[in-house]
Amino acid sequence: MRIEPLFSSEQIAARVGALAERLARDYSDAPLTVLCVAEGAVRFNDDLLAALADRGVHPERLTVRARRTEGTTLGPVQVDPFDPESLEGRDVLVVDDVADGGDTLRAVLEIVSLGEPRSLRTAVLIDKRAPARSPLRLDYVGFELESGWVIGYGMDVDGAYRELDWIGVLVDDRF
Repeated sequence: MRIEPLFSSEQIAARVGALAERLARDYSDAPLTVLCVAEGAVRFNDDLLAALADRGVHPERLTVRARRTEGTTLGPVQVDPFDPESLEGRDVLVVDDVADGGDTLRAVLEIVSLGEPRSLRTAVLIDKRAPARSPLRLDYVGFELESGWVIGYGMDVDGAYRELDWIGVLVDDRF
């Protein structure tokens, strides 16, 4: 197995800063609730929140665990229970690491929408632009890719590579 580098830590920081700039403009006068949905998105979420704070935006931070993978195997979407009614009337930004098939993000959005937020938008670090994905609106996107198993900057394979400061793709017959 080999790792092909995709994005350096400098490229990631610049992109996160650009996303924070857009978000700061969009939410300059409205309280924002940021909901992080996957363990792989925590680092992106934390850096995005820090960049927003640098721009004077201090969202409320929430986390829900949602997953669809065990190792490298895709399974049914599992979302830990949370109270969507607590989001009623709020501007909510759902943050995820990778939008591939979109099933995990879609499941979380459906649950959040039950709480009747004032607005509901998404931010993903990587949009894989999967051709089989049914329509899914992604409002803020860090990077776009065609395919591959992405690791680093919080994302993993079997728990490995989360600690990398950069993003790469695994080059392996399995992916």
